[in-house]
Amino acid sequence: MVVGSGLVARAFDVFRRNDRVLIFASGVSNSSTASEDAYQRERDLLLECAGSGKRIAYFSTVSIMDTTLANSGYIRHKLAMEELVRATFRNYTIFRLPNLIGNTSNPHTLGNYMRDRILAGGVLHVHAKACRYLMDVEDMARACRDILERGLFADATMNVCFDPPVTVPAMVRFMEQLMGKKGKVVEDDRGDCYDVDNAPFKQHWTGAMGLPWPPADDWKRVLRKYYDTQVPTH
Repeated sequence: MVVGSGLVARAFDVFRRNDRVLIFASGVSNSSTASEDAYQRERDLLLECAGSGKRIAYFSTVSIMDTTLANSGYIRHKLAMEELVRATFRNYTIFRLPNLIGNTSNPHTLGNYMRDRILAGGVLHVHAKACRYLMDVEDMARACRDILERGLFADATMNVCFDPPVTVPAMVRFMEQLMGKKGKVVEDDRGDCYDVDNAPFKQHWTGAMGLPWPPADDWKRVLRKYYDTQVPTH
């Protein structure tokens, strides 16, 4: 069973008729401006799934490690949702995800936001000291599906990301190259480049799945895969 219809939910379509696993992928679409009403809708929807007897997969964010976001409503909401999952469901796995890159019409994803601002000639405000962990949505789904199908990491929280992170200014410069256009970038001396403990995920990826760990600049391949065009993909 899959709850949701966005980028993450679509990556788990294979579970839509699965009667043992519940993929809860119905979070807010814009983490920057989400309202309390949007957060409450997610809480209510999650509680409606309680008592199903299924193993639940809930998707949180590695951004909870970003000290500059500690007081944001979105991070407080995600931490509260993690606790609600742990308290409500007898069989769960919480996957903390990085910034996912994939085909989506959602203008609020990091990649789409940068692309649209560059192409439209709008001002792009950048935190000079900020870093982001980027990951192809297909890689994320491949790993998480494998974990769920094998029944691993029950009642556990896993940070799902490759490393190292990329600085936001470096990501902007590469997106400019892909778009063939310079953006109106305004940098400020803010942001945090934080570490994420991804050791369990790395062990599963390279050990159980037998896959090579991506090189440090793999994020460029991922951005090129989805954005190597000046025409927005919807």
